[in-house]
Amino acid sequence: MSREDSISEFGELWALLYLAMAREMVEAFGPEGLQALRRAVRRYGELRGRRLRERHEAQGLPINIRSLFEHYDLPSHPEMVRRRAILTDDRLDSTVLHCPYREVWRRYGGEHLGLIYCEEFHRAMWRAYRDDIVVEQPEIMTRGDPRCRFIVYIQGRGEDE
Repeated sequence: MSREDSISEFGELWALLYLAMAREMVEAFGPEGLQALRRAVRRYGELRGRRLRERHEAQGLPINIRSLFEHYDLPSHPEMVRRRAILTDDRLDSTVLHCPYREVWRRYGGEHLGLIYCEEFHRAMWRAYRDDIVVEQPEIMTRGDPRCRFIVYIQGRGEDE
């Protein structure tokens, strides 16, 4: 299996794992399970964000938006289609046109559970990486929008670009 195929397979298996666990939490525990799922996804994001910041500090990288996205902790899924309009030290404006994780969740009837991941994870991870990061998600595919849009900036520095 090629590296690209391995990354694709890992991504699909990860999306299935998340969906199975999310579905079980919500079906077994109802509204409390839903809230626990949100907390768990945020906690996962916070752990990854702090871990990535520590790695970047050890490597001597500046803790900014550019480092966050140019030196990410996981390889991008080869089937992810995104367009980055802006990537600077202080700001990211990016649109995702195709998300393979959303496709898995939709195929198995779990897009509503994928939405929880989308709403909670990115903000938690990126703010744990740097606490003055602002994350706006005006469009989210798992919510029914035609694309995902991420506007990420350092408060007081990247709003107006």
